Amino acid sequence: MSEIKEMLFSLQRFQILSLFTNPAAERNVTPSYAFAWAESIYPLLNEGAPWHKPYSECFEVQEEQLDELHQFLCDRWDSKQPISFYELEDHYKISGSARPGPVWSRHSLLAACRYFYLQEFHFAQRFWSTLLENGKCPSEAHSISGPYTADQVYFE
Repeated sequence: MSEIKEMLFSLQRFQILSLFTNPAAERNVTPSYAFAWAESIYPLLNEGAPWHKPYSECFEVQEEQLDELHQFLCDRWDSKQPISFYELEDHYKISGSARPGPVWSRHSLLAACRYFYLQEFHFAQRFWSTLLENGKCPSEAHSISGPYTADQVYFE
């Protein structure tokens, strides 16, 4: 990826997050879209917004990676076999935050799941209750089901 494209990606990210945090903006971006940009997750399910499309290779969590995870979770939900977060880590061969798997780390998997949660319409509450069941997920996974607000955006 070229340095120019990286700079343009950074500018686009700044603009989207600035719009999300601006209380005076007449039209705002959704929390899920802003979260995806903030965490460098390709916003797979935000097809109405085109701003991410030219930068698909710039996101740390790529479109194909997120699409595969989404399909896996949908298949589990459709077959009435909800999954806990620890089972999800086992599936992707992640052993704790210090031992990322070949594709996912705990952090990226948590962020991707939070992105899906912020979409609001994808899985029922029972799905999230199973994924985040006490004793079957790390404590940081409980942040998945929280709201994402402008107060959580940091410009560093």
